[in-house]
Amino acid sequence: MIINSIYGKQRFDREANRDYTMPVGTYTAVSEQPLELMKIVYQFINHHQNHQVSRLQTLYDYYQANNAIKKQEDSNNPYHANNRVAAAFARYMTSIRVGYLIGNPIQLKLQDDTEVDDSQAQKFQNVLDTFITNTNADYINQQLAKDLSITGRAYDLVYVKNGVTDLGLVRVDPEQAFVIYDDTVDHKPLVGVRYYQTGILDNQLVEHYEVYTDSQLFTFHSEGGLPQTNSPVANAVLDDTLPHFFDTVPLTEYCNNDERLGDWEPELDQLDALDKSVSMMADFQEDFNNANIVLTGKFSNMTEPKYLLDENGNKKLGQDGQPIIIEPAHPNVDPKNHMWYLEPFAASGGVGSTAKHIIQPDAKYLTKQYDAAGWSTYTNFLINEIHKYTNTPNVNDPNFASNASGVAMSYKLWGSDQERKLQETLFKRGLHDRLNACVSYWQTLNQISSDKWNTMIKANFMPNLPKNDDATAQLIQLLNSTGKFSDETIRDMAEPITGINADTEAERVKEDTQAANEDSMNYAQGDGGLGNIFATGKPTPAPSLAERIKEGAQSDNEEG
Repeated sequence: MIINSIYGKQRFDREANRDYTMPVGTYTAVSEQPLELMKIVYQFINHHQNHQVSRLQTLYDYYQANNAIKKQEDSNNPYHANNRVAAAFARYMTSIRVGYLIGNPIQLKLQDDTEVDDSQAQKFQNVLDTFITNTNADYINQQLAKDLSITGRAYDLVYVKNGVTDLGLVRVDPEQAFVIYDDTVDHKPLVGVRYYQTGILDNQLVEHYEVYTDSQLFTFHSEGGLPQTNSPVANAVLDDTLPHFFDTVPLTEYCNNDERLGDWEPELDQLDALDKSVSMMADFQEDFNNANIVLTGKFSNMTEPKYLLDENGNKKLGQDGQPIIIEPAHPNVDPKNHMWYLEPFAASGGVGSTAKHIIQPDAKYLTKQYDAAGWSTYTNFLINEIHKYTNTPNVNDPNFASNASGVAMSYKLWGSDQERKLQETLFKRGLHDRLNACVSYWQTLNQISSDKWNTMIKANFMPNLPKNDDATAQLIQLLNSTGKFSDETIRDMAEPITGINADTEAERVKEDTQAANEDSMNYAQGDGGLGNIFATGKPTPAPSLAERIKEGAQSDNEEG
């Protein structure tokens, strides 16, 4: 198989990753006219289906190890092996990169220098934390990061749940959504589009269209469409017009990079070459096991020849006076038997020659030689190239040692960190747009004050690296001994080791301090104070920390 024969000179349509824009004047003229707006949106839906969905599906196929090798044509020789081995390399790279970027949940916290009332700040933080918990936002962020790694784009939708005023958050399939921006340098989102198909298997199919502006949601439907596709049909019917109070388009687009490319998309040719190389080795191994055997010599055990018989069962004779043979003797070969007995035989020297020479018996398989060392070198070369150009660490590399120093590990991850920083920046931009919608809605419902909360939120990403708790503990001890770092900073650093949130740890320390002060006061006023001295002549020693912890545990058990 020639790799380029599958897709030709260019793998994807040049329009496959086109950014959608619309003149501001055009949008303004139809923004309050849903049917006119739908006529324009339909053109984008049609383009999305015809030019962009194919690329997205191909990339998802590679993630699921349904690579181009699966489309390889059958061999012209039906007796040759024709394996199609697809490596799940794309899935491996996505798992590594997503885990590194967002394996640890994103922390959304108000900045310390926020100049707002503490009670209002705490109220907002509570509303935000409740939203993150109730919508399972951490998992949705991981889904978005996976979509970004595979396709280079991802979408989420903030919406109001049915029957309540609570907000919901959902990941939207990139094959079913896109955002249209204005044509200015601000690149402001004008319209968010989500379209999907419902039905009973391939019957009773209905296309649904959701068109989001910065103030309204227009829903449409049309009957028809092709089975298992989202091919839009014309004459969509307007179902409803709903205000959404988000003050922005609630369908948010996230980008993996400026080109909206997946992490391993530029290396698809290398992935195809690797699949082809492994498949050829699998073919060779199978053909080798099924190779034909060539036997030289005279078989010792032969079958009896079959003769032409008359009506009485006697052999008929030919003109030369010899019995007529209808089936000559042949080697008695049993396919189930793996051993044959051969004898030397005398062969003539050729035409016109009376010389004889002895042919010695021999048996050998008819195979071709394969350069296994060259194959291994080539395969390892491809693997290393893929790791290098995708900036994905090769954890199987013997130089990628588990006991490497922090500096050595930083050098090995230097390329990955360059891309991670850009991806963090773009992901934060998407989070900002998501929170813009949430803040506007919460302020409309008077759940939070009218402050510009979204500008005060800081998103913290913590790369998910192998832990070296001993080194981290030593660093914490060193920094704490200088006296130049706050307790809050030290607790933040200790959180990956203890697994306890820094704020929770601060509350625990506060409770322990209060308990110690109460014990000291009780000691001074009675248990170990003057009353005990008058009774025994000796003060009772103050309880140790271990005794206080034990008493607290006993108290908790009694309450339980």
